[in-house]
Amino acid sequence: MATSKNYSAVVKGGFWETNGVGTLANHPLVRPSARRLVAQWLGGSKLMYVKELADTLNGVAPGAVASKSTGVVSASVELGGVRPIVQAVVVNRATTATDKQEIDDDFYTMTNRTTFGANPPANLDRNPLGTR
Repeated sequence: MATSKNYSAVVKGGFWETNGVGTLANHPLVRPSARRLVAQWLGGSKLMYVKELADTLNGVAPGAVASKSTGVVSASVELGGVRPIVQAVVVNRATTATDKQEIDDDFYTMTNRTTFGANPPANLDRNPLGTR
């Protein structure tokens, strides 16, 4: 679900103050939800293979074939003219058990706290780089 906030600014001179406007208020600023941001992130060409692997592994055992191709404009040395659309293969291979583990690591490790166990390393000078 998207969240919205209202913002306003007090006008201090310029066009708006000259014309009798003392405060400018915007329409509610709508920020996309985390789910939408992740969907946009996975929909990009660089991470489309992760989405396809996850979709293929959803509900089936590793070993199913994940395949995804997309249309791209073909390269040409010419500076103009019509260029054909060709199919570029994003992923076309059998899934493995390590694919599931890598996807889980990518999505879930940032939500887990990491600890150093019972004996954390000394950081006596409080350096953020952790020198001793």
